[in-house]
Amino acid sequence: MRDIEADDDYKSRGISKISIEDCRMLKHATSVYTRRIYTRFQREFLQGATKRTLSAEINGNTTKYIILKGENEQTEVVQFNSLENLTICSCHMSEFMSWLCFHALKVLFFDLNFFYIPEKYILKRWSKNAKHGDRFDEYTTKKKAVISSMAIHLNGLVKESFDVMTLAANDEHSKEIARKYLYQARIEISKHQSEIYNRNCSKIKYKFSSVDPLTGCTNQVVNPIKKNKRKMDM
Repeated sequence: MRDIEADDDYKSRGISKISIEDCRMLKHATSVYTRRIYTRFQREFLQGATKRTLSAEINGNTTKYIILKGENEQTEVVQFNSLENLTICSCHMSEFMSWLCFHALKVLFFDLNFFYIPEKYILKRWSKNAKHGDRFDEYTTKKKAVISSMAIHLNGLVKESFDVMTLAANDEHSKEIARKYLYQARIEISKHQSEIYNRNCSKIKYKFSSVDPLTGCTNQVVNPIKKNKRKMDM
């Protein structure tokens, strides 16, 4: 993904072609995103244009939208926070990857009349000027964002899964292949984590098996006193 982004940064010195004229959000996207990222964004945007909002429920600063995905009556839930310009979709793409899915774009552009992309969804590595910013600032930002090793692992996995999902979305057979291996991965990971849990439980059980429940002391004598051999001989 990084190599693709680097190559795309070089190719993005031109202007991306806009499929819909006079669309302010697409114009904003082509001005900030690299060509490859813009192409993905435009695909999501056009897909969002075909969806229908079933209902909108306002609760304080948050509005919940029910979006009809297709003819099979499946739906996604998009929540929009007007104070933070934040969207949360039940597909979780905006949460995990800071990427606006077509459900969120349906709400932002077609329901809320946004004509720009909220700043939090324009990651630096996706932008045309990714290589021209202050490297120290970028390092500091990344360092603050990474708060645990789990976050690092999740970040890497999310980038890889995004590429897989992009490929799988092209046709039904590709989607089934992705689902098949995702299911297999889930089974194997669950089995692996279960084995780790059982091993840890065994270690804890062994550690405390010889502890007296009343005194909290172990029954094992750590340094037993050796008897004097001369006295025993007498």
